Amino acid sequence: MKITLDKTKTIELHDLPKVSLNELFARKHWRERKKLNDTFALLVRSQIKEIIDYPCDVEYEFWFKSRALDCSNCTAMVKMIEDSIFPVDSNKIVRSIKITSLKRNDDIVFIKIIRA
Repeated sequence: MKITLDKTKTIELHDLPKVSLNELFARKHWRERKKLNDTFALLVRSQIKEIIDYPCDVEYEFWFKSRALDCSNCTAMVKMIEDSIFPVDSNKIVRSIKITSLKRNDDIVFIKIIRA
């Protein structure tokens, strides 16, 4: 389904696995990384149905119920989410990203998509 927006859309994703970039830098075997990426894609696509195919800026606000990751360690999750939401994630579509990481009573990510 293709969507059109006025200017901004917010997406909520719940209970995604917490994956640190450090975890991937630990030279995890490619089969484990593929399984993790497939799991993310399945979870993200089960919670959203939209395809974003227009130029935009994206803000990711991660909330963790235990030990919040620092912002830069959230980039592994950002990439897996981005690959699920944007059929083409080139710089012509995703122009910029902003990442925030905070503590809360549940695991959730709010994704704000701002049409460029």
